[in-house]
Amino acid sequence: MAAGLYQRLIDKYVPLTEATFLTLVSVAQPIRNMDIPTKIATLTNHQLQIGLGTLYTTLHMLTQDYLIKDQITADDQHIYELTGSGLAVLAAERDRLGLLNQIINQLDLPTDD
Repeated sequence: MAAGLYQRLIDKYVPLTEATFLTLVSVAQPIRNMDIPTKIATLTNHQLQIGLGTLYTTLHMLTQDYLIKDQITADDQHIYELTGSGLAVLAAERDRLGLLNQIINQLDLPTDD
């Protein structure tokens, strides 16, 4: 049952948009909603960011599909965390990106070093 659900979600989401990818990665550990933009900035060495409108739309969509869960604390703080289905989608994206990385590494491209 769970495998079928995971596969349907993988088929729906993969390939991930940049906003969805960054959101899922940032909530791999429980995190307050207000800390997610800072987490994304840290993860990307301040090279990428997503707007708050995009972030909250993505959080809502991922919560509806149960890729992440939203817990509201006594002081109305939203804590987001990756679920098993979110982890399955993220793992599928990792595998897809790994294949793309293998392909590009076969080319003799110059580096910025």
